[in-house]
Amino acid sequence: MNLLSDVLLLHRLSSDEQDFLVALLKWKGIDHLEWVRSSGFPSSTKEVLVWKKDASPEDIRSAHDWSREVSLIGRFDSEEKNSFVRAGATRIYDLNSFPLEEFPFFKFSKPLHPEMVVLTQSPDLFSKYRSLLRACGSNAHWCKDILGLPNMLKETKPGVLVLDSESFSIRELVPKMKGLLGTPYFPLSFCLIDFNKENVYQNLATGLKDIAKAFFEPKDLLLFLRDRLALASPPKDSFFQAIDWSGSPRNIREYEFPNVPDGMLERAEAAYLYRIRRLFLWMGEGANRGTEISA
Repeated sequence: MNLLSDVLLLHRLSSDEQDFLVALLKWKGIDHLEWVRSSGFPSSTKEVLVWKKDASPEDIRSAHDWSREVSLIGRFDSEEKNSFVRAGATRIYDLNSFPLEEFPFFKFSKPLHPEMVVLTQSPDLFSKYRSLLRACGSNAHWCKDILGLPNMLKETKPGVLVLDSESFSIRELVPKMKGLLGTPYFPLSFCLIDFNKENVYQNLATGLKDIAKAFFEPKDLLLFLRDRLALASPPKDSFFQAIDWSGSPRNIREYEFPNVPDGMLERAEAAYLYRIRRLFLWMGEGANRGTEISA
């Protein structure tokens, strides 16, 4: 089974909806096991989908302790949703907006993005990238330390490197990264940066602009990756995501972001991508930084 999520946590589903979900799993040939509240996380392989009714935020942490991919299904007010997100939820299917029968159980068969290495010390940030990329048939690798980056790049050969400048001292990051420039395994690189931070352009001038092809607010890069799930070929122009080192908005495609998959998507494939994208709509929208693409 090529399951998109191997744990489903249910929140405020009716008994009829729970019965329908179980019938849907049987109809799709998915082996499943109920996680009973009175017991701990059930022992099973990742080929068996575990589901639990009346889920709580603590269940997110328990499932993550078992290295499981979790999706929430249900109805949530804003505070309930925030409590699950704070606990580490990255995939939320809101039944207030979408029908239960259209929940995406399986991964997309074609990788939509190249694999990435994410250099960050933030487990929350990395988990969002990994969850999104895995939903797209790809993967993200976590590098927590600059010293370990060269070996990880050699071993994983990613298509993109994402640098979280907020996790490291700029004075420490820049010289060590410059030593990797020009090596055959150094990929296309993007930098995450807080544009509201004091002296942000001074940091760019100290050498970050020589390392990264474009700069993003952390949320904006996630949203660009998410919204590629709704793009067919030829790709729709995507504004406002990339910021060049002078602070001007640029079209991400000027930076040769790999276009995966090549060719036209079948109508059924495109429709299924929209279903997967629904799991990440809770992330909201990106920042508008202008209305024109910089020349």
